[in-house]
Amino acid sequence: MDEIRKLQASLLTSKIRMKVLKTLISKGDMRQMELSKMIKEKQPNISKALYELEKSGLVICLTPEKRAWKVYGATDKGKQTIDLLNK
Repeated sequence: MDEIRKLQASLLTSKIRMKVLKTLISKGDMRQMELSKMIKEKQPNISKALYELEKSGLVICLTPEKRAWKVYGATDKGKQTIDLLNK
């Protein structure tokens, strides 16, 4: 549970990370550019947020073999973290 609290704190300190994770949960798997357009943030900011979320285990790259057009999705851990935040 302590790990989940740290992850929640990480989300609460970055509105972009929070938006990215919530969008992946609600809208499904997406590429960086799709996320950028949907949440109206610059692509480099989305890229950094995805990197941090993936490092934390909250999102996963579904197409790691690709160099471009990578698709990302929320993990069960990411969904659980958001669910607990919403309670």
